[in-house]
Amino acid sequence: MVLLFTPKHQKLVNQCYPSGRTTDKKPKSSETSYLLYYVNSRRTKLEKVSSFLARKSTADLNHRRIGNISVTLELMDKIVNHCKENLNVFVRDFLQIMVRILSNNNVNNDASVVENAERTFGSICRLLDGALCNGDADFIDSFQAFVNLYFQVVTERLRDDRLLLKGCTDISTVENLALNPQGSILISRAVEYALTKFQEKNPQYRVQSLEATGDLAMTKRLTRTQTQTVGLDDLINSDDYGIEALRSFFNTSETDKLTLSIKVLLSVLLKTPNQKLLQFICNGIPVHLRYIVILIFIRQLQQDSQHSVVTLKLISSLLVSEVSIVGLSIIDVMRKLLNTQTMNGISKEVSNQCATTIGDLNRKTYYKDQTSDMFSEILIRLKDNRNSAYTDSLRRDLQELASSTFTPSLSLDTYMELFPFLDEPLKLFNVVSKTLTGSFSISKLFHVIDNLKSPERQRDFMSAAFEKYRGIALLAGLKHYLDFDETQKTCYFFYHLEAANFLNYSDYQSQAKYKQECGDHFTQENLLNYYSDLGSNKYSEKGKQIILSRETNVSTTDLLSNGNHTHSTGAEGSGKLDHSLKVPPPLTQDFSRIPKFALTSDARSLKSLKHSSPTVRDLKAARGNGASHLKRQTVSRGSQSVRSHVTNITFLLSELGDEGQESRIVDPDEEEVFGMEKSDLARSESLKLHNIVFKGSKRLSIPLKLQEDGDEFQDANEEFQVTSTRGKLFTA
Repeated sequence: MVLLFTPKHQKLVNQCYPSGRTTDKKPKSSETSYLLYYVNSRRTKLEKVSSFLARKSTADLNHRRIGNISVTLELMDKIVNHCKENLNVFVRDFLQIMVRILSNNNVNNDASVVENAERTFGSICRLLDGALCNGDADFIDSFQAFVNLYFQVVTERLRDDRLLLKGCTDISTVENLALNPQGSILISRAVEYALTKFQEKNPQYRVQSLEATGDLAMTKRLTRTQTQTVGLDDLINSDDYGIEALRSFFNTSETDKLTLSIKVLLSVLLKTPNQKLLQFICNGIPVHLRYIVILIFIRQLQQDSQHSVVTLKLISSLLVSEVSIVGLSIIDVMRKLLNTQTMNGISKEVSNQCATTIGDLNRKTYYKDQTSDMFSEILIRLKDNRNSAYTDSLRRDLQELASSTFTPSLSLDTYMELFPFLDEPLKLFNVVSKTLTGSFSISKLFHVIDNLKSPERQRDFMSAAFEKYRGIALLAGLKHYLDFDETQKTCYFFYHLEAANFLNYSDYQSQAKYKQECGDHFTQENLLNYYSDLGSNKYSEKGKQIILSRETNVSTTDLLSNGNHTHSTGAEGSGKLDHSLKVPPPLTQDFSRIPKFALTSDARSLKSLKHSSPTVRDLKAARGNGASHLKRQTVSRGSQSVRSHVTNITFLLSELGDEGQESRIVDPDEEEVFGMEKSDLARSESLKLHNIVFKGSKRLSIPLKLQEDGDEFQDANEEFQVTSTRGKLFTA
């Protein structure tokens, strides 16, 4: 009679249990399949089955039916995997069942029962979503209660590390569990268990190991270089549950879970500092998220000053290691280190370690102007009067940056600003870039050398300037020391000695030594003698322009490049010089007699000349002074556009005729032109073609060589067929 009134869901569940009281029971396969089909048909049936399983498990526990408990756990695991869409319907009942099982002393010492409970719990964790974890307080309480009970059973009663690590891995598979405050506690606890068990299995990660970064033979490397250190991601071994547990927490793109895991890692490392463990774990973190490790460690400095030195050493060990880190904000990290260094009450040991870490931060190149930006950041703080008490610490930072810079990349302008704060300026000069942004910086460098008090420092700096900038230092120094000044007397002779060595002129070198002993200076003729031979001195042409440019103030930048103010000494250092750059010839004549419309500077263009076109009175005055004299003086100085204009003026003056003979300029608007011979027409056409060629050459930037003496106009070799002579006189 009882069976006639038993509900169908109860009969289906009871049919899955085999008879007998053995402990290794398994659910019947065919009956279990039909039960799964039954619970998938309606949601209400699933609720009835879960409630009945809860009552049956309680009865089995009271009667110590260990075999039935194992069958119940396996049925629960199958229902979870087949009814995952309705997991929220029965998951609370299932958690309550597993809590009762692990709380019962009759079964919680049975490893097979606990293992079945872990398997069911793992299936639940893999299918949980963040909405259920964060939206249901009762569920998260049940979840936390089971996890705490599970950890207690496997650590205290069973002492099974395998089940412990499997439970930690199960927790890591829950999505967005770190967003819940209670869930974040579980994650932190699981990570700590995983790290502890990994250290116990690998003793090399349990000892204190923090090497001094200053003893490492480092070279500056790009962070995209592949890492050679064996890391967490390199060990693919499914049998090692410790590796799998660590990988599940650290090799993830879920930043909230990763942040919690890194914080636990830091707490473990503060107890037993081991840089190998840090590098091993960081190699398992996705490359684009490894910078989070540095940020969390930096944040720890402000929260826990007691372990500041250990934290800074851990940061340094990671920065100088082979671990690839991308996306790290160098300046932001440096500012936090500087803020820590300038905190009130900070110890000298922490301050020195901050400086070391700043140097280690510069040992890898993350972007092009990184080193220059780091020096500029320290410069800003040195200029701030509020940091006057920390000047010594900031100078120590400069020394660490200089020692960690392996490729000269500091701009000369920044170096000039840092110069007053340097204890050993020549040491920092070695990291200055060879690239210049203009002639002002190199000129300022020579002024700084002049103001040095020690002659030995002046000599060393002059030698370093020539070694770094070579031809640029030669020409810029030639202009700087062109006039002998008693205040620059020492540097004046140091320059000429270095210039003689650079040019490899023994006569120049002996003269420089002799004049240094006598206190005499080089005359203009002496210097021109050393810059007169283009074959032996490739800088002769440009040097000559500087020597002869006292009144015109020729720019060193113009002598070094053609409109580009960024110079590099690479070509000069290799013995090659760009001779294609054209420099205007020197000016040695007296231009006091040139009329006001004549150009007096090569900087004027034809466009500016249009605003000061000569009048007839000016032409007559110039004609009285001699057209050939005007032409010779103006053409020797003007640019191509100026020479063309002056040539046309000269032609007009020649057309005015001699003083004794009166000539008439025919108006081109007249209907007929008289007095024009065929040779005159050909001369006019020749002038027209000459100007067309000249204008085209100007557009192509091809300099034209103008004749200094003699008549510049020649008759055409061929006769031209001219149909009309109207306006031919002014076509050119």
